[in-house]
Amino acid sequence: MALVGSHAVKPFVLPVNRGTGLIDANEVRGNDNALRTAYVAHDADSSIHLQSGTLASRPATATAGTTWIGTDTGVVYFYTGAAWVEAWVFRQFGGWQDTTNQTAAAANTGYAMTFNTADVTDGITLVSNSRITVPSTGVYNLQFSAQFVNTDSAIQDIDIWLKKNGTNIAGTNGQVSVPNRHGSVDGHALPAWNYFLSLNANDYVELFWATTNTAVSLQAIAASGPHPAAASVIVTIHRV
Repeated sequence: MALVGSHAVKPFVLPVNRGTGLIDANEVRGNDNALRTAYVAHDADSSIHLQSGTLASRPATATAGTTWIGTDTGVVYFYTGAAWVEAWVFRQFGGWQDTTNQTAAAANTGYAMTFNTADVTDGITLVSNSRITVPSTGVYNLQFSAQFVNTDSAIQDIDIWLKKNGTNIAGTNGQVSVPNRHGSVDGHALPAWNYFLSLNANDYVELFWATTNTAVSLQAIAASGPHPAAASVIVTIHRV
């Protein structure tokens, strides 16, 4: 007699109905069931259990109800009988910051914001310090904040926008004025907003900025007195 934990396993041929007998609480009864036809049929029915693999290996069509887990996309797909649809998405997010100052070599010239520290990542990756790269097709929410400093005696403007795969995304620009230096104190501004983006698998997006004067830069502020350090740029993104 085998043991399962502290319970004895006793074989039986037919199940014991509740009305004809009781099963000892200390026993777990099992049936070898040499005729496993029903189980084999169940296992062969792709509409019952989950299948997995890369998106490229997913069959073009399947039995209605088939469920496929994309191991490379983090998406669960469901076949309706006519088409594959997304049923559920595994967590996909990322958050990065930069702890250095970033400067503009020339006025009115676009520069990519870069990041040197990963805060949280799951599925979404940072490539070449600026390219936020998504693993699967979907809608993403990207949020950022940027700490600008102006050492000039005049107010200066900055522009911030997005590029996708190296090309400007229309309508994404925002313009902010950075206060001038007053007395011995530099002017500061902390623009922050978010974008909803429709992206394809392996697309990447970048945050770009330009300034009307090179006296404006992205500044990482050191911890001092009651406050902790501040990153020059922070960005987060997640699939919605």
